[in-house]
Amino acid sequence: MRGGSVLAPLLVAATALFPVIQGPLADEAAIIGDAATFRDFMIQNVCLDGAGSVVGGVSPIEGDARCVGQRDLHPGEALPYHKHDYPGPADRTAAPQGYQRHDSFPVETMGLGIVVEHSFDFGSGEGRRFGIFDEPSDGGDVAVLSPGKVSIGATEDGGSGFLMWIGECDGKLTAAALTDSWLLAEYDPSRPAPLQGETVARLNRARTGRETCPTRFVPAYTDWMVRPVRYRAVSGQGAPVTLMTLISEHYSGQHDAADQVERFYFTRELGSTRWESWGNRNGNAQYSAAVVAEAAARFAATGRCGAADPPAGGVSYVLVDCREWTRIVPPADSAGDRPGFFIDKIRKRPDAPAFFAAPVK
Repeated sequence: MRGGSVLAPLLVAATALFPVIQGPLADEAAIIGDAATFRDFMIQNVCLDGAGSVVGGVSPIEGDARCVGQRDLHPGEALPYHKHDYPGPADRTAAPQGYQRHDSFPVETMGLGIVVEHSFDFGSGEGRRFGIFDEPSDGGDVAVLSPGKVSIGATEDGGSGFLMWIGECDGKLTAAALTDSWLLAEYDPSRPAPLQGETVARLNRARTGRETCPTRFVPAYTDWMVRPVRYRAVSGQGAPVTLMTLISEHYSGQHDAADQVERFYFTRELGSTRWESWGNRNGNAQYSAAVVAEAAARFAATGRCGAADPPAGGVSYVLVDCREWTRIVPPADSAGDRPGFFIDKIRKRPDAPAFFAAPVK
């Protein structure tokens, strides 16, 4: 999902010693599952000065004295900074701003209300540029917020192309089918409780909005929790920082037999902040154990991300891909960059689902 198959050759990136997932903090129990909390974890924040104005080029994780307050980005609001990954030692001249930009901002839609776009924008190598949708590498995730749930409703990357993720439904494909599909987390609106849990989602995929609901749905064990996580920082951009993080694990099957696990990290300050892909050490129907081992070794050699504890369950997993987006880059426009990328591309497709369209004003 991050720009190609997790078992394809990987770009070289810098060594990172983080994140370190720490034990529960005293205030963890105060993070209750509700709509405002889900929204806060999905959307990156802007910094505010003493007068309540947005501070350009500064993020909430840098410790900048000008950042005296913060809030979520508003729909349509210009982006005062971007989140990037890190270049490897050999690429600091050729790719000084890293390989991939990953912004997390709200977008108003016709059929799904306010969704959150998490863009994947590659800007180095093969003529690719930040801020331009370069095919076939670029894409993103669309997080759909609905009562009691947040799900990934659509994705695009260089490996699978554009996909919508569909929950159990029947008949014509509608916007509602995307609200209970690739689940990230859920809560019971009638019973306030700490934001943690597990379930088995059932989903399938579709490529256009002109389809009927699938006739078959596959299980995907999912768990989620809130934990403090230690993240890296670029030199001169403040110290490494510990942020309370919503961690969601999506298994490609049942808990004790999945071939792959994707782990997502969301913070109140930056929205989507890190992502990991774990492969079954024993291989699967597509890749042998030797191929998985080779991919894991190749990725470990890049040093793109530090070590992390493998997912639980009855399978032994190895880390085969990862990105961490805590390198802060100022916008090209001093007034902020326009928040448009992946959903803009979706809307231009000839078979674009109507529910992603911009609302009529």
